[in-house]
Amino acid sequence: MEAPRYSLHKNLNIYWTVFDDMTGKKAVLDGFFMDMVTVDEGRELVGMLNCRGSEDDPLLTPTSQLSPA
Repeated sequence: MEAPRYSLHKNLNIYWTVFDDMTGKKAVLDGFFMDMVTVDEGRELVGMLNCRGSEDDPLLTPTSQLSPA
């Protein structure tokens, strides 16, 4: 069985970051970093992303392909 790609990391106070364990960076969904989410939001996102598992998912963009803000 393959290890889950996404996990939650504690951020500030009550906030969490969805982390892409494969890249070692914050997860990006539809061009947005999955950062500063509540634990409930994070668990939902991690579950959804791990179910998709998607190398080829168009909504998941590697952070190296993002332009600076």
